[in-house]
Amino acid sequence: MKVKILFILLTVSLTVNVVIFYGLSKFDLVEKGSTISSTTKSASASTSIDIPNTSIPKTSRTEDSLTIIDKDIIEAKVKSGYGYIYSLTDDQIMKAINEGKQDGAYFGEDFKLPLLSSTSNDSTFEYMDIFINTPYRYVAIHSSNQYAKYDRTSSIEEVWRFISYDHISFSAYVMRGWAKMLAIELEQEGRIIEPYKTDNNEDGKMKSVNFSVNDIDFREPATLRIFEKSNPEKYAEYKIVFEDYVK
Repeated sequence: MKVKILFILLTVSLTVNVVIFYGLSKFDLVEKGSTISSTTKSASASTSIDIPNTSIPKTSRTEDSLTIIDKDIIEAKVKSGYGYIYSLTDDQIMKAINEGKQDGAYFGEDFKLPLLSSTSNDSTFEYMDIFINTPYRYVAIHSSNQYAKYDRTSSIEEVWRFISYDHISFSAYVMRGWAKMLAIELEQEGRIIEPYKTDNNEDGKMKSVNFSVNDIDFREPATLRIFEKSNPEKYAEYKIVFEDYVK
């Protein structure tokens, strides 16, 4: 009888221990699983925050806006708009308006290109003047004409209508009305850049050529070559340092 009672007590004790062990083990596994899951989620969240977004370059408004003289900021292939070397702020427009207003015969001598070389003593080239037509020069000339003819001061809104940043043009003023007999091309770093538009005024004393800004590296110097169509060996070359004409 005693043996039977002891057997029953032993069986109950073992059962209780198994239940307790199972409960503790399950509790321990649940805690460990929670810790692992929590750690994994935490690490994952931390990773998504800490990884830098390398696809978006870090830039500042100072870098995006052109600062004159700093060649590293001027893009090799500029786009139209405020990244353009000759783009104008409202303050610069007002400066151009006032400069033109003060001179009733403003011509923009500051924008004249220096002669680099000439293969001919012909008067066609001897008396030729070449100008780079930046938006500033256009605004100043317009302001000068408006004030001289109509006694009125140009406004920022008015000049914005004819300012264009997608091209840069050059004008050659020649004697004897020979403009139609001449051709103009731009050379930069051994590459010939052809104009996309050419105009000759009615009396043949001025030829204007337009080049796309996307074809020019404004950080590098260039040469404007003007030659006779019938005899290309007769030409004159003019040096261009684009930064020299930022005002």
